[in-house]
Amino acid sequence: MRILHSSDWHLGRNLEGRSRLPEQEQFIDELVEIASGEDVHLILIAGDVFDTYNPSAEAEELFYDALERLSDGGKRAVVTIAGNHDSPDRLHAANPLALKHGISLIGYPKEQLTHGEAGGGVRRVDTGSGWVELEIPGSDAPAIIYAVPYPSESRLNEVLTEDLDDASQQIAYSERVGRLFAEGDQIFRPNAVNLVVAHLFALGGMESESERQLGGALAVSPLAMPVQAQYIALGHLHRPQLVHNAPKACRYSGSPLAYSFSEANQQKEVVLVDVTPGGIAQMNTINLNCGRALKKWQAASLEEARNWCIEPKNLESWVDLEIQANQPLSTTELAELRKMHSGIITIRTILPEIAEAMQERRLSEMSLVEKFSLFVQRERGAAPPDDLAGFFLELVNEPEAMANQEDMPQPAGGEVA
Repeated sequence: MRILHSSDWHLGRNLEGRSRLPEQEQFIDELVEIASGEDVHLILIAGDVFDTYNPSAEAEELFYDALERLSDGGKRAVVTIAGNHDSPDRLHAANPLALKHGISLIGYPKEQLTHGEAGGGVRRVDTGSGWVELEIPGSDAPAIIYAVPYPSESRLNEVLTEDLDDASQQIAYSERVGRLFAEGDQIFRPNAVNLVVAHLFALGGMESESERQLGGALAVSPLAMPVQAQYIALGHLHRPQLVHNAPKACRYSGSPLAYSFSEANQQKEVVLVDVTPGGIAQMNTINLNCGRALKKWQAASLEEARNWCIEPKNLESWVDLEIQANQPLSTTELAELRKMHSGIITIRTILPEIAEAMQERRLSEMSLVEKFSLFVQRERGAAPPDDLAGFFLELVNEPEAMANQEDMPQPAGGEVA
């Protein structure tokens, strides 16, 4: 079975008042082309399809048009879950119509869908609390998908109330999510392709400014992930990355567009997964070419900024511009720059005394990953690859992860690796 994993579309999101819908339309076109060209059987969309609980009509139209195109008349299965930006009820409400196209929309943890068949051949042959089993044209084996839409603390209280007393409901968030995953392990079968799609923050993940973070307390240990799942498709973090220390293949696909300047020059991608029952998931990433790049530029002078703005390679981008100058730029000079480059979002003038203060402050304000990257650049002359930065974080977080492992309940159906 061939699976395409994407997440965090954030349809309707702006950049400082600039609409990104045209770029998001480009992404949908590219995603449909990938799904068709790669003969994908199943698409997993791991949450945050919208940017707000009440998206614009244009964003909703783009989303439902995307689902229809991706499903190819019910010949290809699509499973979408709600993220922390999505309204679970809004997403779930379209299920009766979605089923006819082989689409499953899941808003809440432990939500149960109805059985049914799409006109093109996708069939929901079985469903249960938080999971769905699909038969898909072109695939010899069924897929069992265990879904964990954004598990807020209030939603966890609701879905675990029947099983846990009041005291148990107050245990660590990670362990409570682990109990959900343990239920998924009981559903999986050796003769099926076993998958998880979830929207959460995995401990040790590399963040960006654009995620509007869930909060450190709402982190899930990779050791809590299901043991029997062959691939775990995650959403929430906008930087594409592998999750280290998870018992099986576990990855964030990242957002399709850069949504903040912390993601400047970051290559966006989707994940293509090939897997058979009982086999090891083979992951390959496909780079995306849609949308305008976000660039941060520090110019040593106004003249250098002018020259940078007119270079053809910089014109199709959104720009965060810093200019070192001995005095603030005039209104005329600012207007001139914006006329030269329509994608300029911000212009900051850095005066000599400010530049000196910023240099002293920057190191203390850097994240651990940024400091590590700076060290590698100074020692080797190049930034470290993402997997090296991830390994560094893994080493840093290992003591905490091991402490969590000691207290982690053993999921039914297998041992924690």
